[in-house]
Amino acid sequence: MKKYTLKREIQIQRFKNNPLLEPDQSHAWMSKNVFNCGVIIDDDGFYKMLFRGSWTEDQSMSDLGLAISVNGKKWYVLDKPVLKCGFNKFCTYGIDDPRIVKWIDGWKYIFAAIRPYKKEYRTVGIFRTKNFLEYEWVGMPFNFEDVDASIFPEPINGWAYLLHRKAPHIWISRTKDMSLESGWQDIQILINKDQFYRHPEHGVLPDKIGIAGPPIRTPKGWLLITHAVHRWDKKITRYSFLLNRSYSLSFVVLDLENPTKVLYVHPKPILWPEERHEIVGLIPNVVFSCATVDTGGDSLYIYWGGADTVICGGKLMKKDLPMCY
Repeated sequence: MKKYTLKREIQIQRFKNNPLLEPDQSHAWMSKNVFNCGVIIDDDGFYKMLFRGSWTEDQSMSDLGLAISVNGKKWYVLDKPVLKCGFNKFCTYGIDDPRIVKWIDGWKYIFAAIRPYKKEYRTVGIFRTKNFLEYEWVGMPFNFEDVDASIFPEPINGWAYLLHRKAPHIWISRTKDMSLESGWQDIQILINKDQFYRHPEHGVLPDKIGIAGPPIRTPKGWLLITHAVHRWDKKITRYSFLLNRSYSLSFVVLDLENPTKVLYVHPKPILWPEERHEIVGLIPNVVFSCATVDTGGDSLYIYWGGADTVICGGKLMKKDLPMCY
């Protein structure tokens, strides 16, 4: 992996109007939290956001709502959810953490965490839509615990590649089936959690890692925003578990022609919980992202859930990424 001499610290610049979305007591389905959204610039030029809205204290029940924006910063939210738990027998207990990719067939594919057959663990469920109001079920790539998933937005040498997280590492798989319904194979670890950065204060390696938004094609490689979970107190009580861990965001770069080859792992976080709405909320000290959007200009927009309670956003300047641009 190549090392780069950086002229400045790489950081996501938060939008001034954060949080972008907050819980709404007038709508029961999003009364407790709104968080962990997927975002895409649709064919009509509007930003479309699918976000997780929950009405239970433990987040076990959540629907996906739709928000629309002209500029990616100010959002209009539809009153009712567009993709609801109970959609089919695989989604009885919620649809979580959507990531959106426009695929070669023109459909927008949604990769979400679901609980099939009322099982305790979550796995990846794939949906697709053309208008963000009507949805079709595609399937489950795997029948084991697996989350934080997205395909690359185009086939690579005749293969569709899927990034996902079998705890505690980031994995990659592929299929020749461009319908994404079957044929997933060559399941392997892409990045081991111990390749990531240590917590800047406590010095511990992450407990687990995962992807944030879908990978972005750049001139020098696939840019993949990632998250890491550091825990510095191994006590088993829920209270100590929540207070003594934190989520952060960083990134890696993968080879354009062989995405199983890691070109660069950034050695520091580029976003850390610092604002009150990222530190204080249902789950403290969380910045969890499912959305990376190339605006077509000089920056990428990143969206994240703050403390599992609100939705925030910011931008990452392309000029600060010499390993990509």
